[in-house]
Amino acid sequence: MSTYTVANMSGSVGKTTTVVTAAVQLAASGLRVRVIDLDPQANATTWLGYPDIGGTTIADVLRLDATINDIERPARIIDYTEDGDLLFSDDPDALIDNLTIVPAARSTLDKLMVELPAVVGGVMRLRDALEAATPVDVTLIDSPGSNSALVTAALIATSVDEEGPEGSWGLITCTKPAGKESEGIQALLRELAIVKKTFRIDIPLLAIVPCAVPASGTVYQQQMEYLVEGFGDKVTPAVRRSSIVDEAYTNYRPVPLYGYRAKDVSKDYENVIAHMKRHGMFRPAAINA
Repeated sequence: MSTYTVANMSGSVGKTTTVVTAAVQLAASGLRVRVIDLDPQANATTWLGYPDIGGTTIADVLRLDATINDIERPARIIDYTEDGDLLFSDDPDALIDNLTIVPAARSTLDKLMVELPAVVGGVMRLRDALEAATPVDVTLIDSPGSNSALVTAALIATSVDEEGPEGSWGLITCTKPAGKESEGIQALLRELAIVKKTFRIDIPLLAIVPCAVPASGTVYQQQMEYLVEGFGDKVTPAVRRSSIVDEAYTNYRPVPLYGYRAKDVSKDYENVIAHMKRHGMFRPAAINA
């Protein structure tokens, strides 16, 4: 099993778009993929078919009131009725093959940022929950765009595959080619150092995905050059800036399933995944049926 957290200490850098798009594309290739939504905004949950979700969520798992197996749901496509209302269906035709979502509900995770550090082993709970969950090929964890116990819990959770080969677990970060967002990477590296010192877990930074990159601009070009100079081939091919991403989210469709107008961004992410695979990421797990 391969487990990755997608994080950056700055918000709006393309984390959720990267998680959802990569998850859909990996699932389409035949890998069994699980997305864990650990972001209080719950955008990955919405994008994968469960806006305004009720019932148990990842918050209940972190409070030890549920397991991942209890709450995991098949990802699905939301459609519309003739009157324009949302149409939710668990019909097989509406489900996204090989892809599940461990959902979050808006506002339910905020209190956990305070609760988790207050209990012994609180930030280890997601790792423990993953260890007990049904194994899949790839788990992607969408984390908040801030420095909090939820990010720490997400980072530590990747170490459930600590004994796996190089590239099978660790951190993927996203950034925009601008100063503020790039500073978020440095803050994240400091957090990795704290986790290593405190928990003796050396979490590898595996990949940096430049997102929403404009077609031109000296500042953007310079930032991309700085990234490559500092991180080498950890930097993946860029994902272009496109309004189609916001449009796809508004219409509850993952980018790869949004149609012809999303093909360019989808292709960018295919290139990102191909780059990561060349570095040992996204290996299928040996799972006994």
